Amino acid sequence: MPGQRHSAASRRRASWLPRLAGLGVVVVLAAAGVTAYLLAFHPASHHDADPLPTRVLSYQSVGLVVRASGPGSSPGALLQLLADGGAPRFAVLSQAQEQSGSPQWTADQMAGGTYIFIYLKTGQCLAATGPAGNAKLELQHCDLSAVQRWRRTTAASLVQGHDFYQYANLADRSCLSQAGQQSGQTFGAGLSPCQAGSMAQLIAFWWSSL
Repeated sequence: MPGQRHSAASRRRASWLPRLAGLGVVVVLAAAGVTAYLLAFHPASHHDADPLPTRVLSYQSVGLVVRASGPGSSPGALLQLLADGGAPRFAVLSQAQEQSGSPQWTADQMAGGTYIFIYLKTGQCLAATGPAGNAKLELQHCDLSAVQRWRRTTAASLVQGHDFYQYANLADRSCLSQAGQQSGQTFGAGLSPCQAGSMAQLIAFWWSSL
């Protein structure tokens, strides 16, 4: 009879509802499992870092000068960063040089707050190269990359009318530092973890043109 056929069809549809609901749960759980697997064994690749600003806000000819500290140095003596014929190093600044002026670098302030230090004699940039935490100072062809960028990390310390700052490398995050004595007039230059108040890491722009 028509009424019986309708009732049978309704019962068949009703019997499928739990099965469909169960199948939906299985699909959802399977999808969740696949997603978890992909996240665990195939993590999403990181997006490329935003490009560093290349606009120069200002530039000036300077000496990169640190006050001598540590064994073999005279208290209060000034050391200037040089890079002639080898690795960068600090050399004692004579009174005549201090008075007449002897800038060896161009300090370019970039948009974004970093500096590029260019050695005037070669036109190359001061860079921190090598593995993070064990990088070395050297001069490179300027390409404005993170290893050639330096950021002030502390408030200025005013000494002898000059502002001294720590300069941390943007890639390595270590600070430009005076190292131990190499000879009577020269001292090492390198990178070391930034330490607040470290005299060996306080650098001033001497003979600034601004």
